[in-house]
Amino acid sequence: MEQAEIFLHWVTVVIYAFSTVVFVYSWAFKKLNFELKATWLAGFGLLVHTAALVLRWVVAGHGPYLRRYEVFSSNVWILVVMFLLLQYWRPPLRILGSVVMSASLLMIGMAVMASPEIRPLPDTFQTFWLFIHIFFAKITYGAAIIGTGLGFLYILRERYSFGQNNFLSRLPRPGVLDDLSYSFIAFSFLVNGVMIASGSIWANKAWGSYWSWDPVETWSLIAWIIYGIYLHLRKTYGWKGQRAAWFSIFALVTLIFALFGIGIFYNSSHSPYISG
Repeated sequence: MEQAEIFLHWVTVVIYAFSTVVFVYSWAFKKLNFELKATWLAGFGLLVHTAALVLRWVVAGHGPYLRRYEVFSSNVWILVVMFLLLQYWRPPLRILGSVVMSASLLMIGMAVMASPEIRPLPDTFQTFWLFIHIFFAKITYGAAIIGTGLGFLYILRERYSFGQNNFLSRLPRPGVLDDLSYSFIAFSFLVNGVMIASGSIWANKAWGSYWSWDPVETWSLIAWIIYGIYLHLRKTYGWKGQRAAWFSIFALVTLIFALFGIGIFYNSSHSPYISG
């Protein structure tokens, strides 16, 4: 069963890769009918991905949230689900698949290249607060990536959309893209706050301290503050449009570093969770 799970993960990588290529082809060569095909590929890949994660859960005896192989894979699952729901609600936003599926392919590629070894859940992880912490962490990353992707589309829409036949002109109006980007990022900020708070409760139960300035804790807080600055600049100083979009890209970099970079540069109490 473990080999079947690993095989399904690799099949997922292949399908997501095809979806990414078709999305980029659709965008680069203005083949609008290929967007829907790429979306169906993403949906099919999600089904295979779901089967892989369910098998992993059964084999490991715990949810897919321990070590890089499981963490990155389940993060991608949440991201793809959020994208598919968004494009179903707003079909013109299927073009966002070029960004989302590229990010998904990169992340799940890093997952399958990590060790798939199954390890038992540490005693410190045996708490309901951990499940809350992890769930909101995954929602945080998914919403932030989509919000930033919408901001990126706003930049492209403003700079390169000329005339009714332009590929980008099918997107919602720039103001709508800007508002949607803000909504997703504001949502990410809120759930990130819940993630940090629930993580503090978990830390107190696990190590007897609500806050120890662990590198993951510190960088999660830094990212949360930067997103708070983003929201403050928008609401107080009227930052919108390209300035807000570029700032959201900068904020996403700090959030991604909290996920990807900590395990590379630091040892932390989160190492059993994020290590390879």
